Amino acid sequence: MKKKWMIQAGMLGVFLAASLFQPSTAADAPRHFTEAKKYAKQIFSDRQTTFYCGCHYDKHNKVNLKSCGYHIQKNKRRATRLEWEHIVPVSLWGKDLECWKKAVCCQEKKACYKGRACCRKKDPHFAAMEADLHNIVPEIGELNQYRSNYRFGMLPEISKDRFGQCEIKIDPETRRVEPRDAVKGTVARAYLYMADQYAIALSSSQKQLYSSWDKQYPPEAWEIEWDKRVAHVQGNHNRFITQH
Repeated sequence: MKKKWMIQAGMLGVFLAASLFQPSTAADAPRHFTEAKKYAKQIFSDRQTTFYCGCHYDKHNKVNLKSCGYHIQKNKRRATRLEWEHIVPVSLWGKDLECWKKAVCCQEKKACYKGRACCRKKDPHFAAMEADLHNIVPEIGELNQYRSNYRFGMLPEISKDRFGQCEIKIDPETRRVEPRDAVKGTVARAYLYMADQYAIALSSSQKQLYSSWDKQYPPEAWEIEWDKRVAHVQGNHNRFITQH
């Protein structure tokens, strides 16, 4: 009986995976970030590795910090917790919206509020952008906090050993981040995609940097597979990946 149940469970897993990655349309795309995180967890189910450091994590969203040599800074609980990170930070496109700047969301007998929560409620376009799976990756919670909404760039003057063996550089003074070489291309293509898809303005220096990283670090097998899986769920590819 146990053997029969294991076979049935295995077949069910195959069926669910096949169902997830059937061709879809934009109408089936995740409607909000909470829904997107559920899809992202399934998309990365056989690639449970954090983005910036390459740490392994389990099905309970617990990160194995020893697997990548990450050095905890202050928050042990958040350091061992997986979070879903926006490569292009939400504030980049949200900060100019009225719902972000003004307290236009009000509830009876409660103070009005603004910011991310308000834009989720008031602006469907914002919610769709926040839920775009081409911009969502798994990451160490504490590192997500330290990366904040800083811009990416080159930081030759910053030591890369602050976070142990995780080769990411973060400079809070200039509010910039330099990721490890293995993901620079992915970062670049996420930025170029989001800017193109949602008319997000990038400075000339940013465009130059991301174009350079895109050429220097072309997509490898997993990034190509990730794009395919996202397209099957969301209905569109990242053309900066597929054009290589």
